[in-house]
Amino acid sequence: MLNLKETTNKTNIIIALALTAFIIISYIFTPYSKSFGVEVENPSRKMIALTFDDGPSDYTQALLDGLKSKNAKATFFVLGKKAQKNTETIKNIIADGHLLGNHTYSHIDMMKSSKNTIASQIYSTNKIIKEITGTDVKFYRPPYGHYFGTSLNAVNDMIAVKWSNDSIDWKHQDEEYVFNYIVNKAHDGEILLLHDTKETTVKATLRAIDVLEAQGYSFVRVDELLCRNGDKLAPGIAYRGCKFNKKPTWF
Repeated sequence: MLNLKETTNKTNIIIALALTAFIIISYIFTPYSKSFGVEVENPSRKMIALTFDDGPSDYTQALLDGLKSKNAKATFFVLGKKAQKNTETIKNIIADGHLLGNHTYSHIDMMKSSKNTIASQIYSTNKIIKEITGTDVKFYRPPYGHYFGTSLNAVNDMIAVKWSNDSIDWKHQDEEYVFNYIVNKAHDGEILLLHDTKETTVKATLRAIDVLEAQGYSFVRVDELLCRNGDKLAPGIAYRGCKFNKKPTWF
């Protein structure tokens, strides 16, 4: 015979298990994936995350205007020193619904920098962005894609993002080259590296969006792409893409 205390404990365990099962089932069958504060509608659709480094620049506003006209979203990994000089553009990035990420203050090589220097470069840029927009920055990209595990650990409360395709638009400053690269290399779950410091890139990107949208692609923010399957993102890892029903890729 179970005594009253044992019966109560058993009942509490059953209730807890039932509640857990209900939460899991509700999560599985919801039309949205929620993770890291992100809500993703229809995560099975073909997604590409356009990312722009090293801005803002004189061409960023034209890019923002083009993205808005096409209802496309993107992620901007900005430099702190440029954000200070282009506050209105920074505000417009947020106002248009894009994601602002951190690219350090002055584009340092994290593999050649101390942990203190890395932390100072990242957190000073976070502070600048917060003062301009009132929003906290959760994502950053190591300049050049360079990092050690210890480099990532210097910023242990943010998510590092690399890329799955590099347009090398900084080298090939040719509109047709960049356009063809974006279109021909496109695939679901891609994080594409671009630079809004190049007018040729801005023009090529806006053209490519029209072509790829006709092929069924949607252009989303990095956080939407990486969280499309409900995965919890972890600091200390550099993410580079995410396909539907697959874990985010990283290295």
